[in-house]
Amino acid sequence: MLTEGASLTKSEEQMMDIFWSASDPLTSVDIVNMKIRDTWGNGLVHNIIRSLLKKGLLEECGIERYKTQYARKLRPAMTKEEYIAKLMSAKAGGKESRFKVLLALAKEEENVEEMVSELEEVIQKLQEGAE
Repeated sequence: MLTEGASLTKSEEQMMDIFWSASDPLTSVDIVNMKIRDTWGNGLVHNIIRSLLKKGLLEECGIERYKTQYARKLRPAMTKEEYIAKLMSAKAGGKESRFKVLLALAKEEENVEEMVSELEEVIQKLQEGAE
């Protein structure tokens, strides 16, 4: 569950992009070894991960042994699209405002017929899930 005011710092967003693009859960050791950024040492990686866990964006899903120590395996608690939707929903405010945001997003789409078709499929799945 995304916590209140859980917008991401630049470093947190970069870290989440790593997790969102990974096919398997990762440990802090994996991330340090990737050498994504020279400034991301072990301590900073742990701080960013701790913050993302607190915000509800990462979840623990096991442990892995590295020599004599263990590291938590982590995975995203939600997809990037779910995070964006929750963030937009929180910023939009009420139900009416969320519908206006959805309308604004729809206006950005170039292929309206394809979008309508995809929306009809989504609506159908939502209706089947409600039954």
